[in-house]
Amino acid sequence: MVDRDERGPGLRIAIIGSKGIPSCWTGFETFAEELSVRLVEMGHEVSVYARKEYAGEQPGHEYKGVKLIYTPYLKQRELERLSHEVISLADSIRRRFDIYYVMAYNNALVYTPFRWLSKLTHRIVVINTDGLEWRRPKWGKLGAKYLRMNEWSAVRLAGNELVADAVAMRSYFERTYGVSPEFITNGGHVLSELPEGVLDQWGVERGGYYLIACRIEPDNNVHHIIREFIASGTDRELIIARGMNYEPPFFSFLQELARCHPSLFRGPVYGPMLVEKLHLGAYGYLHGHEVGGTNPSLVKAMGCANCAIALDTPFNAEVLGGAGLLWEKVRGSLAERIRWADAHPDEIRELGRQAQQRVEAHYTWDRIAEQHDRYFRRLAIRHDLRGVPHAGADR
Repeated sequence: MVDRDERGPGLRIAIIGSKGIPSCWTGFETFAEELSVRLVEMGHEVSVYARKEYAGEQPGHEYKGVKLIYTPYLKQRELERLSHEVISLADSIRRRFDIYYVMAYNNALVYTPFRWLSKLTHRIVVINTDGLEWRRPKWGKLGAKYLRMNEWSAVRLAGNELVADAVAMRSYFERTYGVSPEFITNGGHVLSELPEGVLDQWGVERGGYYLIACRIEPDNNVHHIIREFIASGTDRELIIARGMNYEPPFFSFLQELARCHPSLFRGPVYGPMLVEKLHLGAYGYLHGHEVGGTNPSLVKAMGCANCAIALDTPFNAEVLGGAGLLWEKVRGSLAERIRWADAHPDEIRELGRQAQQRVEAHYTWDRIAEQHDRYFRRLAIRHDLRGVPHAGADR
């Protein structure tokens, strides 16, 4: 890693779109924490806009050098994130930021007037495209149209800079809009040690279960995985480390399915290393995400040397790079993969080892932070940010 002094003075960066840090949730929160702390170490001044309700009992205003800014929001599923981003943007106008890093394009329309204003003050808006949010069934037709409009707006209206976390996602934007986002993927940790007795709290043994760790949403295909798991006839158990901000009707449907089999619903499982412990003890990891791009749950499983059995999408296939198994969303496909996995423990361990090596090579947080650092400094030069020294921009 390049020494902090060699990089030159840093930028003032605001991260918007997560619930806040330190991460006690998943996805954007983990991303915001792992990235922001490292960017501070690289000499940048980083602020994360946060929602106090998710910050624990004693929310502070700084975490490992990262400034935390709490702004209000509406506690309603459809409006929570939108209201928080709008109020955060309004608050940010009185502060001096060079770069806004926005987690996903979900509300890109509200950034359009702000983007034109920001051009006058030499501020850069960078949107991490994340997945194809409009494909999620939970939003319905109206919600899907709104999100598709926001995707279009992120590209066409405001002239934002875009980041894609998967080559397949970058290709989608190239095909659809003729633009090529910067490719910077998601990150994960490489873990291996599982202390004796740590799985006792769940009443399971190492290698005695398969694991799902995701939000309970239709597009994560948990219902399909449960059905196929039952059909496989495996003697192992299924642990579902679930997470959700609001309990949807879909969850009761899953509970009905689970009553047909001794599957274990565990969750929500949050907190330091809890989900990681389940990963380290799992025989295999079952993954059903389908809206892209580089899913942090899949990278986490790979970093724990899980053999991932993932839904065959361009995004999942890209992340696995052959170090795992793929299944199709047709009856019997996943069940067959589970039966094969049960019968080939040596091959499953080898695939897990290869997956972990792939994380070490391509998906470490240090690597991802280095890529963001270089990218942000290049943007400062390209946009000629006033008063921002450019030393070390190409390191």
